[in-house]
Amino acid sequence: MERVFFAVLFTLFIVATANTLYQEPQAVFTNDLQDGTIVYDDSVMLSWDVVVRNNSVALSNIDIWISNKDSGARVGLKSSPFVELVSYNLYLGTSPTPQLYSTTSSNSYFVDRLSPETVYYWQIVAIDKTGNKYHGPIWYFETR
Repeated sequence: MERVFFAVLFTLFIVATANTLYQEPQAVFTNDLQDGTIVYDDSVMLSWDVVVRNNSVALSNIDIWISNKDSGARVGLKSSPFVELVSYNLYLGTSPTPQLYSTTSSNSYFVDRLSPETVYYWQIVAIDKTGNKYHGPIWYFETR
């Protein structure tokens, strides 16, 4: 009986410890077009990279068993370092709070028919396979 108590107590300790280790995923956004770049055409290729790292530890295979001969607990721990992104919402407009322009599965997008002498703001929202959204910073460029 003492072994069963220890196994349950150990499992609860592992679960509580793992929950305190949980951190929200961190998204890092970069792009190939520096803020304030001047575009001398009516089109531009926007491209970006997003890396979402999940710093949490996930529990797996929690198993407690009791038998006449043995009792104990088995707990598996694993980390999930990277989040798989499946699509991107591109926000684009002349307002500092751009509106949804398009959705793509690529990390680049060709935009044409831009107005001259205009500042455009753009933002990427990355979406993972479970539907979580990661909002990037708002960038801008100017046309001539």
